[in-house]
Amino acid sequence: MAADSTVMPLSQIDGWLAEQSARLALSKRRIAFAELDQWVFRPDPLRLGHSSGNFFEIEGMRVETDFDQTRSWDQPIIRQPEVGILGAVARSFNGVLHLLLQAKIEPGNINGIQLSPTEQATRSNYRKVHGGNLPPFHKYFTEAGHGHVLVDRLLSEHGDRFLRKRNRNVIVEVGDDVEAPDGFCWLTIGQIHRLMQRDNLINMTTRSVISCILPPPGEAASYRALDRASGFGIPLADSLRGERSLHATDGLLCWLSDLRARHHIRTYRRGIDALDGWQFQDDEIRWTGAAPGHAEAAGRGARPPGPADDPGFSVIAVSVEAHGREVRRWTQPLVHHPGIGVNGFLTRRIEGVLHFLVRAWLPPGGDTSLELGSSVSCASQAALAADVARHPELAPLLNPAAATIRHRSIQSEEGGRFDQYRSLYLIVESPEATGPVQEPDGMRWMTLGQIAAFTHFGMVNIEARNLLACLSFCADEPVSPRISNNVEMA
Repeated sequence: MAADSTVMPLSQIDGWLAEQSARLALSKRRIAFAELDQWVFRPDPLRLGHSSGNFFEIEGMRVETDFDQTRSWDQPIIRQPEVGILGAVARSFNGVLHLLLQAKIEPGNINGIQLSPTEQATRSNYRKVHGGNLPPFHKYFTEAGHGHVLVDRLLSEHGDRFLRKRNRNVIVEVGDDVEAPDGFCWLTIGQIHRLMQRDNLINMTTRSVISCILPPPGEAASYRALDRASGFGIPLADSLRGERSLHATDGLLCWLSDLRARHHIRTYRRGIDALDGWQFQDDEIRWTGAAPGHAEAAGRGARPPGPADDPGFSVIAVSVEAHGREVRRWTQPLVHHPGIGVNGFLTRRIEGVLHFLVRAWLPPGGDTSLELGSSVSCASQAALAADVARHPELAPLLNPAAATIRHRSIQSEEGGRFDQYRSLYLIVESPEATGPVQEPDGMRWMTLGQIAAFTHFGMVNIEARNLLACLSFCADEPVSPRISNNVEMA
C-alpha cells in the first residue's frame, strides 16, 4: 500500500487545497424557518420538507425500547427514503491503485473544503431536482460497461440522526483514458490513510468507502512499516487474519440472535412542535430536557435529565451562497452540533491476538435490527463519563494515557445535512489480558477480521466503519500542517 505517489505527492497537497479553497468559497448565515425558500411545513403531524417532495424531511419521533438505560424519548430525525451513491473511481498508475477524490465544500463543514469521493449524491441530486448538473462521473456508478466493480455494498448511515437511510458504497476501476478534471485529484489508499491522521480533512463519505477495502493480510510490507513506527502493524495483520479469536464467528451470530430475541425498539411519528423535552422556536428546534412527567418521574426515584442526556444537536435553518457548486444559492435546514462527540474503540491483545471491543447498538432510525458498533459513541464528554460509570471496563477511553493511544483525531460527519458535527476519533489499547476476559453486557471482543466479515454483510454501523477506516497501514510519518480553508459564517 503506497504511502505516497508521484501523481499527487503529499508535499503538494496543501498547495492544491489552497487553490481549491480560493475557487470554492462558501458563506452561510442562520435564518428563521419562515425565511426558507422552497421548504414548507406539512401538517398531521407537523414536519419540515422540500416543496418538491424530494431531498429530505425533518420529522419528529417517539422512541420506546428496553435495550438501553433510557427507555423512551422524543427527538427530531431526518427522513430521506432514498439510497445515495458514495462512489470512487479507481485507476492504476505504475501498478498502484489510486482513487479519484474531489475537493468539496458543504454548508455544514467546520473548515470549508474536505476531500470527498468521486461522487457523493442522493437520488434527488442525480435526478437534478435541485436544477443543477448531473455529477460528471455518474455513469461509472449506474451504467454497465464503464469499468470493473471492485466494491459495491449497501450500508447504513447514522441511525440516530437518519430514519432508515442507506448508501451504496462503490469503487469502480477504470482505464487509463480517465483523467482528473479541475477540483479532483488521484491519491493512493495509503495517502488517504495518512491524510486521515489530520483533523477534518477526509470527509465522512470517503471514510465510509475506504472502510470497505481493508488491505489483505498478505501485504506484510505495509504492516511492518507501521510496526516500526508504532508497534501496532503486525498485531493488526494478525487480527485481520482472524486466527485464534476469543469467540468463533458462529458464537457471535448466536449472541446477536439472542439480543435480537430479547430486546425491542418501537418508534412513532410525532409533530416537530410536540416533542417532549424539545422547544420549537422561530429559528431552532432545541433540546431543553423539560418534558411533561419529568418531575413526577423524579418523585418516583428516577433522576431528572442532566447534561449526559443532552442529545447534542438541534435543528436550524441556513441561507447559503457558494462558488463551484451546481447551484450557487439555496436555503435548507441543518442538524446543528455545537460540541464534539466521542467515537472510540478499546482494543487489547488476548492470547497475543489484537481484539476490538465491539458493542451492539439498536438505533432509533435503523430497521429495528441490531448493528455492531464502536465501544463508545457519545454526544459529549459528559455522556462518555456517564457511560463509563455504567461500564467501568470502558474507563481507558475516558482519559487515555498517551502511550496507549493508537489513533486520535477530530473527524467531521457529512456537511450536507449536519452542521459542525465533529467527533473525537479514538483507538486505545489496554494492557494484554492475563486472567479471565471481561465483557460488559451487550459487548464482545472481536478480531479485525471478524469485524471485516460482518461489515461485508452490512451489520457494522457507520461510526465503527469510519473509525476503523482511520487505521493507518503505512508508516505514520508527519504530514504537512493544516491550511486555512475558505468558509464564512455570518
